[in-house]
Amino acid sequence: MAATAASCWKLCSLLLMCLIPLTRAHELRRGLELADDATTARPGGVTVPVHFSQAFYVVNLTIGTPPQPVSAIIDIGGELVWTQCSQHCRRCFKQDLPLFDTNASSTFRPEPCGAAVCESIPTRSCAGDGGGACGYEASTSVRAHRREDRHRRRRRWDGGHGEARLRMNATAFSYCLAPPDTGKSSALFLGASAKLAGAGKGAGTTPFVKTSTPPNSGLSRSYLLRLEAIRAGNATIAMPQSGNTIMVSTATPVTALVDSVYRDLRKAVADAVGAAPVPPPVQNYDLCFPKASASGGAPDLVLAFQGGAEMTVPVSSYLFDAGNDTACVAILGSPALGGVSILGSLQQVNIHLLFDLDKETLSFEPADCIWRQCNCSCSA
Repeated sequence: MAATAASCWKLCSLLLMCLIPLTRAHELRRGLELADDATTARPGGVTVPVHFSQAFYVVNLTIGTPPQPVSAIIDIGGELVWTQCSQHCRRCFKQDLPLFDTNASSTFRPEPCGAAVCESIPTRSCAGDGGGACGYEASTSVRAHRREDRHRRRRRWDGGHGEARLRMNATAFSYCLAPPDTGKSSALFLGASAKLAGAGKGAGTTPFVKTSTPPNSGLSRSYLLRLEAIRAGNATIAMPQSGNTIMVSTATPVTALVDSVYRDLRKAVADAVGAAPVPPPVQNYDLCFPKASASGGAPDLVLAFQGGAEMTVPVSSYLFDAGNDTACVAILGSPALGGVSILGSLQQVNIHLLFDLDKETLSFEPADCIWRQCNCSCSA
């Protein structure tokens, strides 16, 4: 994880300039099909392999007409499937599959900056290719991609609450993200495959919360939770009433907290480490320490949610080797979050998260998330 984390925020700052939206939610409902792997499918459910690429967790799909294999970032809270395009990406990061060739797809078309889909993309992205287009959209079927594409069975995915949930007429989905530095696959479970170990008896459960935001806003499509407090060492940081909502994200690598909470957490971690912070060796990190001091003193973080559920974020999931014998905290503050924090994917490593869409709850438990072609909380 150390090798990839140092460049994470550099990549994050380029993400919306490089990545291209390929299909809207209503087109996913109409056209998204998944190829089941016979070794991982269950009646009514399917398991999708996920791998880590640079700063993001991605799946391999085929898109376009004729189909092209691409890597796409998992985003459980968005309406779009994101991938990199060869003709419209100036500073793409490295990926295993070729970049999507827009010139070779008959269903590719530009989406102008004035379109509704562009509202969620920063203005700077509109000038990313010099042509005044913020992104590109393709109304085309999308299928899971495997190196050996035999005995393919297709199921249609049906859209629902918070779209990259991609509900395959399912009432639940889950995922378990393996540490990036293992080089091993993770897994996304849909339908009947979405189960925690031991029927989730040892899991924490917290309800989704609703907001009063407009139906088409980004928050209305996201999974939001009530975060009551964060514990770091001997410190307990109570969340303010106006800033106690946190969004669970798979497309944002690093956790971002509302400013007041971040300042308190920053102090708590610094007090626990007991060493003076040092200047960050890479851009966008804020709190860094000499590696020797940080590794022995940094505390685990405990996120206390509504209903008593507690999620432990170990030191290894938020403190990263940034080079120059320096360790940096991969949690940031932002004044622009509007009272909503974000739980990033790197802080969800080795935690199995189950989203129950009927009960509108999130359940979670610690797990070994390296995928072994079974539920990643099992021991096979």
